[in-house]
Amino acid sequence: MILTWYIFRQTLSNVTISTFVLVGIIWLSQSFKTIKLIIEKGAGLLEFFILSAYSLPSWLLIAIPFGTFVGCMISYLKLQNDQEILVMKSAGVNPLKLSKPAFFIAILASIILFIISHFIMPKTYKNFKVLQNDIRNSSESLIIRDNIFIDLNKFQTIFIHSLKENNQLEEIFIQDRSNANFVVEIFAKKGNLNFENNIVLSMQDGTRISNDLKGRSTILNFKNYDIEINQESNKKISSRVVEYNEYNFFELLDKAKNAKEKKGKFLAEAHSRNTIIFMPLIFSMIVMVVILKDNFLRFFSIYKKTIGIGLLVIIQSTVLIIKNAVHSNIIFLPLMYIFPFLILITCILLLNNNNKNHTILLFANKVGE
Repeated sequence: MILTWYIFRQTLSNVTISTFVLVGIIWLSQSFKTIKLIIEKGAGLLEFFILSAYSLPSWLLIAIPFGTFVGCMISYLKLQNDQEILVMKSAGVNPLKLSKPAFFIAILASIILFIISHFIMPKTYKNFKVLQNDIRNSSESLIIRDNIFIDLNKFQTIFIHSLKENNQLEEIFIQDRSNANFVVEIFAKKGNLNFENNIVLSMQDGTRISNDLKGRSTILNFKNYDIEINQESNKKISSRVVEYNEYNFFELLDKAKNAKEKKGKFLAEAHSRNTIIFMPLIFSMIVMVVILKDNFLRFFSIYKKTIGIGLLVIIQSTVLIIKNAVHSNIIFLPLMYIFPFLILITCILLLNNNNKNHTILLFANKVGE
């Protein structure tokens, strides 16, 4: 019990750290799209963190299985490099007992994945898509940033060198193409935005240049000049497509009954909510076989890491291939459950066989003595 708790604490710590590191990597990679959306639509920092929070359950579905693999690999390789596994085996501790801490942690990870995939992720992902769509369709406020050319609408482009407080602007350039007969370009030293019934840009100390279709220019210097900002062409109302991640398990099954063409896709997505819970168990057992199996003892740590990662890639790729096959033909659906069970049983048998070989070797050594 003491030995199991000792390995359990080390492995749990490494699995937790690895999972958070993977979540951080996913967050950084996915945040660029969110940041771009936030900047373009003028949303605040709060919306960015809300979107990130809504995305977190989806990221955890990816990070937890791989975090379990990485954490178990780090812990057990450290135990092996410190000769602790060799000492434990010499003391008669069999590989299955050494695997218990990793197996318990994998079960805990699987329970968390089950809760997230069935209860949390459908709700948070739906909230994420709704908020994302609302931000994309929000065009009630005028968004202006300095030192960037911004299309106010289809016909008006503006450039502001400096944006001050209280909507005060300095060094303004605006091009107005709302009249088909000529293009108006306006340069002004300063100005300000007035928000009343309409958005009006009031400019002072500037020049208005009008170019007609024949290339003739009319230049007008002004002290004060007002131009109305028309945002009607900038308003877009787009319908939102509901994605599979927004449905829970039973909703996906109902959709599968009513959608003959997409029946395979709905069923594959529904049952993947169940099969994903096997991934931490499979990945942890792969690590146990690679590190604790006697046939692998002569390999260096780098080779064991390579073998483990290679098996992980093969298994994950096979899972995705089976899921995509179900999209086309639901006859492959049982394979989504059979394949993980076969991997788990194979790993347990290999470790158990290793246990028998280890017992025989200990018995032979005693007889030899």
